Amino acid sequence: MNLAPIVKLIRAYDATEWEIFISEWQKGLSGYASVKRLGGAGDLGRDVIGLVNADACQGVWDNYQCKHYEVPLATPKACEDAGKIIYHAFRGQFTPPRKCSFVAPRGPTTELRDLLLNPDKFKAEVIATWDTRVAGRVVAGERHVLVGALKVYVEAYDFTSFSYATIDEILDDHRKTTYWASRFGGALPPAPGGVTPSAIAPSEAVYVDKLLEVYSEQAGNVITCVADLNAHDQWRDDLQKQRVRFYDAEAFMAHYRDQTEPGTIEDFAEQIHDAIEPAIAAESVAFSRLTAALTAAAQTTPASILTPSAKVRVKQGVCHQLANNDPPYRVCWKA
Repeated sequence: MNLAPIVKLIRAYDATEWEIFISEWQKGLSGYASVKRLGGAGDLGRDVIGLVNADACQGVWDNYQCKHYEVPLATPKACEDAGKIIYHAFRGQFTPPRKCSFVAPRGPTTELRDLLLNPDKFKAEVIATWDTRVAGRVVAGERHVLVGALKVYVEAYDFTSFSYATIDEILDDHRKTTYWASRFGGALPPAPGGVTPSAIAPSEAVYVDKLLEVYSEQAGNVITCVADLNAHDQWRDDLQKQRVRFYDAEAFMAHYRDQTEPGTIEDFAEQIHDAIEPAIAAESVAFSRLTAALTAAAQTTPASILTPSAKVRVKQGVCHQLANNDPPYRVCWKA
């Protein structure tokens, strides 16, 4: 995949959108109980944080320093931000983060990269320049030079916790999250087809019963169970077609539930409901209501990132999902 246009787009973000993008990156990965954006006045050097447990910043947590500049992140700014984290940890505002990663769309300068890859050198740089780069910037209107207990704390601090992430690494991870498709577009990976079991599953009971009502009305006699369809080849075959549609929709929704943002599949189904509802209401005969719904579903194009991947059979299967769901009378074929 050519990522150059995406990198160009990201470099045009403002600082806030960059933080949102970084929070998406971390929310989409496993390992955090929660991810929060704190960037702004009073953030104590924390832009985006990943919390491992309920202890929050008094427990195990990671910090992502979001630096969206027109040039690569340079050593002086990195030393200042590292100093902020160290100072506020020294003051007991939070425990030292397990990891403090600098994330900038243009990456670090060569000098800073080499320092971060050699923690002892980065430590020496921060300590040597503390009074000029850090002391006057950790707290507004105050100056905290490197002496006494603060100096002892900084010298003992674990500088291996500081690192950086490249834009390629960030994008490789972000592509695996549910946020990628909605942010950058593009086709989603195709969903597998459904597997229709030979026997009716308990989870199908509601929509199948509604179809039996359709067949009863068409046949002119009551069909109470699937076994009764053995005397009605046409409706037995039709039921199988409808079940295939249902299971294709089930597979589709299950696949994209983990590939898209929360609420995406529900919104897709709701838009199909909006399309079929007037078609159903316009008919009074059960079979005509069913046919009208399937036709409307096939023709509708929901405003969703799922639409390009949704085959006709999937959209028609959503009709049966809607008929299968509570409340039981939201989609019914028998008027």
